[in-house]
Amino acid sequence: MRSVFLSILLLTGTALAGSHGTKPNIDPERVTVSGISSGAHMAHQMHLAYSELFSGAGIVSGGPYFCADNSLLTAMGRCMDNTDEPLPVDELVAVIREQAAAGNLADTNNLADDRVWLFHGSKDVTIARLVHDATADVYAAFVPPENLVEVNDIPAGHFLAADGRGHGCDEMKPPFVGDCGYDTAGTLLGYLYPGLVDPATEVSTELQEVTLPGADNAELLETAYLFVPAACASGEQACGLHLVLHGCAQSAEVVGTAFIEQSGYLQWAESNGIVLAFPQVEKSMVAPMNPHGCWDWWGYTGDEYAYRDGEQMKVLADWIRSLSN
Repeated sequence: MRSVFLSILLLTGTALAGSHGTKPNIDPERVTVSGISSGAHMAHQMHLAYSELFSGAGIVSGGPYFCADNSLLTAMGRCMDNTDEPLPVDELVAVIREQAAAGNLADTNNLADDRVWLFHGSKDVTIARLVHDATADVYAAFVPPENLVEVNDIPAGHFLAADGRGHGCDEMKPPFVGDCGYDTAGTLLGYLYPGLVDPATEVSTELQEVTLPGADNAELLETAYLFVPAACASGEQACGLHLVLHGCAQSAEVVGTAFIEQSGYLQWAESNGIVLAFPQVEKSMVAPMNPHGCWDWWGYTGDEYAYRDGEQMKVLADWIRSLSN
């Protein structure tokens, strides 16, 4: 694997500048989100809550919206290694419609032309296939079948499958990127952004370290990362914007930038003019307990966690707006 040089540039205030001090020119029609594990849950929540901001989502091993029903016990039960109890998809769809009508989620009609890509490794025993399939079933209520793709035949565990990067495909260890001969990041981005060219073999653009406003109140690290491809740095080219949400034990507080470096997102973004945003969750050993730095999909930040007013949701939505305006 070629080494990826990541020089860190500290910016203050909201992350708006490209690597040369110019704000990237973001095409608002090409803003998408993806996540793995707890990040997949959050990507799904963000997509439904703020579908006016996103044109598509990639879900890597995550459960359906409101699966946890504001309960950690429920999250650890029916929403993870559950292989016996079918999830109440119709009830969850009804909740989405109800909350959208109340203004707590975006208008579900926004999803009608979105693209959704879902991945579940066939050796994943952390999130059961039954749980992940329920996410696809929820999406099927709002997204046309031709815009919905499921990949479930890759022999990967509960990590991001990669091609030529990461630890062995039969291992489970940090940064939870496994070399399984399958490029999840590239395939995902290729579906959300049709017509991509081959990934760059080298990435020399700086990975910027930025301050994320509101992070502290949302149990997030104040430091986030922004990747601006060389073609986007001048602001002359209209570029896509992709929000990447790590999984549990993958934040910079735990693995540094290893997940960002090894995932494969950077190479595809560099060659195709896609700005990448990498927010980070703060781990906590005191209330609210979150020792592995997971995104909130069960309610540790408050009862509004899955709605537009959820603390983490608001911070991410505001960041996306600041980058794309």
